[in-house]
Amino acid sequence: MQEPVARTFLGTRGYLAPEMLQRRDYTRAVDTWALGVIVFVLLCGCLPFDDDSATVPSDDLVKAKFVLRFPRWAKNLSPSAKDLLSHLLDVNPRTRYTAEQALNHPWVQGQTAPRDNLLASPGRIRKSPALVGSLRTNGGVPGRKCAPNPERTPPTPQQPPRTVRKTSI
Repeated sequence: MQEPVARTFLGTRGYLAPEMLQRRDYTRAVDTWALGVIVFVLLCGCLPFDDDSATVPSDDLVKAKFVLRFPRWAKNLSPSAKDLLSHLLDVNPRTRYTAEQALNHPWVQGQTAPRDNLLASPGRIRKSPALVGSLRTNGGVPGRKCAPNPERTPPTPQQPPRTVRKTSI
């Protein structure tokens, strides 16, 4: 079965896959490219490639323009995270990771995180007890209003309730 292709695009150029910038037909592989850009921004704090708004006419220019380089402040990024990014930001859409492959990557699964560092991989981040409790009391639906938590103490007269002011900018 052949995957459907698209021809039009809409989006921020810094997140568009090379095949879109070349105005070629594309598949859902562009979504994992965008995921790679988002993961890169979350881990490194910047876009992985220059967004110079130029079209990329040839495959040779694609290979030259989309070389994955990490900023110097990301020197402590784990080899496993770099491996995931290199697979998500593969310029060849046929060899680029799928969403399923990304979900099964050792970095996402937490298999490469040191035991003493819970933040080294998203697979090792534990849900906070408050979140787990609220999900239990509201039927597992985040954001649903539920009965007050009996473990939470109401404000005392010495401790007035906190108010939040809305201001428009």
